Amino acid sequence: MSENNYIVIDWGSTNIRAFLCLEGKVKEVKKSPQGVTTVRGAACEGVFDSLCQPWFDEYGPLKTVMAGMVGSVNGWIDAPYLNCPVDLSELATKLTPVPHSRGLNVNIIPGLCVQDPHNYNVIRGEETQLAGACASTPCHICIMPGTHCKWVLLDSSRVESFRTAMTGELHHLLMQYSLIGLGTPEQESSAIAFEQGLHKGFEENNLAAHLFEVRAANILHGIKPSQVSEFLSGLLIGAEIASMQKIFKFTPQDGAAAIIANPFLTQRYQQGLALAGIESVALDGDKCFLNGIMPIAAAI
Repeated sequence: MSENNYIVIDWGSTNIRAFLCLEGKVKEVKKSPQGVTTVRGAACEGVFDSLCQPWFDEYGPLKTVMAGMVGSVNGWIDAPYLNCPVDLSELATKLTPVPHSRGLNVNIIPGLCVQDPHNYNVIRGEETQLAGACASTPCHICIMPGTHCKWVLLDSSRVESFRTAMTGELHHLLMQYSLIGLGTPEQESSAIAFEQGLHKGFEENNLAAHLFEVRAANILHGIKPSQVSEFLSGLLIGAEIASMQKIFKFTPQDGAAAIIANPFLTQRYQQGLALAGIESVALDGDKCFLNGIMPIAAAI
């Protein structure tokens, strides 16, 4: 069996994506909504088998490498974190073998952690994208927006440290369950409202006060009720960028920041970074994942 024939899997909280790779190229992709929020522990083996068994039947017992929340305490098996600072090359040497009833060669990539009195943080899944990103686009700062946005400080392929901003989740909670979103009509897109929010977020380090001002501005007609979400998004992203810029002390002289996200979030963060005078380059998340995990699988 060729060492370039294998399966790689992105198994997160809500979804699974399995990639069949033959001769080092993706041949087929399968998806399932059975993330680790719906299945955990030994039950993961059944989900894995149902997804990949047709490939095993056709190509034999292919080796498999997985990344993501499947390696968390709520996943198939707990894959220990690597403590930062750490070189991303260590991901390939610190794989966690997964016990399988049929003895299949299944491994999970470790996550990363920071254990510091001033910064306790974990990454699970993004480390694989980082490995792929560093292989193609060297950068000093990598930003990975989403429900929880990761900001990663890099020195070549070495992860020095990282932080997490709960911007996406905070936006959802404030719009759905707080006074800010209470009674607002259906929301509409507004580049102007978003940009106004960005500027507000950069103004001063007083997010808690600014958040109530969103509510007050809505009541006093300073913001269109249908554009509260856009203004809030800008405010949160602006405050996040301003805060992270102070923490990591990065400047335009550090070069372009890399952003790994969907096109919508990429555009928003690029707009915010431009306001801070920081250039940025957009990277495709799927390509970064595959570029990070496929060499690891091939080397087993």
